[in-house]
Amino acid sequence: MPLRSQPKLRLGIRDVLTSTVFGVSAGVLASILERIDAAFTGGNATPLGYTNTYSWLLLSAYLYGPLGALITTEVQALIGLWTVANPLSWLWPFVNALFAFAAGFTSIAVSKLRPNTSILIHLLIMSLILALLDIPAVYFVVVTVLGLPAAAYYLALPMYMFLQLVPATTFSYYLLKVLEKSGLKL
Repeated sequence: MPLRSQPKLRLGIRDVLTSTVFGVSAGVLASILERIDAAFTGGNATPLGYTNTYSWLLLSAYLYGPLGALITTEVQALIGLWTVANPLSWLWPFVNALFAFAAGFTSIAVSKLRPNTSILIHLLIMSLILALLDIPAVYFVVVTVLGLPAAAYYLALPMYMFLQLVPATTFSYYLLKVLEKSGLKL
């Protein structure tokens, strides 16, 4: 039985618990992946952490809408704060909340306007919205927070848009497929 997107504005206890488990999974992985990122980039870029976060965010937004995505990203961000996974861990709760609402409300819109949209197209539409949101978000993080020159922004933006559109979407799709095959009632 295919998992259908049923995003909503009100969550049941099962939805909250599942979103929390997704956040814990994302947080545990992030504490490892963001340390690898920091080792290679000195904390100036987080390609593995970004892909991890937005893969789980897309999954949760697809299934549960903005509140599910918010729970997932905030639990993941709190674990990042507790484990000091990244030099910018203090910033991610705010940035991730913005992305969670964008993905969640996009998921609701797609479900209402095109209820028979395939999982992959649904995820791609959400991912495209997040990639567009990367334009101001990456600038804010790279230039305003890190204080790097605008040239760094122009180098970082295509990387983060690619990470959003390809690996994050792909991982979310495969996570959904694994959950679908598991037979769990989500």
